[in-house]
Amino acid sequence: MSQFSNLSSQRPRAQERPWWKEPYVWMVISGPLSAVIACGVTAVYILQGPDAVVPEEHYREGLVMSREVKTAMPPMQPADMGRNHSATGGKIYEKP
Repeated sequence: MSQFSNLSSQRPRAQERPWWKEPYVWMVISGPLSAVIACGVTAVYILQGPDAVVPEEHYREGLVMSREVKTAMPPMQPADMGRNHSATGGKIYEKP
């Protein structure tokens, strides 16, 4: 009987470390902690003050640019024309 008790006492025990020295604990904590830090940064940014109001002339410039974009040639038009040209054997079809 003394042999069995002697063997069990000779087994090496896992070294017990404090919880803050375990890497998995920090891996689990890092996700929620990064979310809390991001919320704090966002709150500081929001609480700095309201956004500036866009002046009326910028709105008018945007309307002018919108009209220019509508009348400009679409960026894919040359590629579409080349694809259609090779698919039809050189016949050019105009849009009605």
